[in-house]
Amino acid sequence: MKSLFFAITLFLVQQTALAGLPVLPAQDQQKLLVSQDRKLQANKQLVYDFTRIILSGRRLERTSEFLTDGYIQHNPNVETGLKGFIDFFSKLGGPRPIPETVKGLVAIQAEGDIVTLSFVNELKDASGTAYSTTWFDMFRVENGKITEHWDCDTK
Repeated sequence: MKSLFFAITLFLVQQTALAGLPVLPAQDQQKLLVSQDRKLQANKQLVYDFTRIILSGRRLERTSEFLTDGYIQHNPNVETGLKGFIDFFSKLGGPRPIPETVKGLVAIQAEGDIVTLSFVNELKDASGTAYSTTWFDMFRVENGKITEHWDCDTK
């Protein structure tokens, strides 16, 4: 009996050790926006505000404040260009309240003209058990506007 108990305990410990830790959002998003480099800080702020105002708040009438006319889209579900972006997001519903923060934001990285946001992504495995992983959105900024976007979406 002791052997069975030991085997079960060992199995459970191994399963816990193999599981990744949950992804947690940042506690203070304003700290994520700070940079020693003014341009990097401005790029972070632009992408952060785009995420809050356009993606979360769905204020699509303001999209041209954030995206260039020649905006390049790498998400396979959204047509490239400013019009393709607006057409896709118009189908998701009208304006919503603009949040003060970005839901599930883990980190913001900026280097050169690239800004990457990482988010908590909550999913379920084949058995229906919930777990968290990370979602990424990456943007290229040119002359104070977003000109290109990548993420890990699939068709």
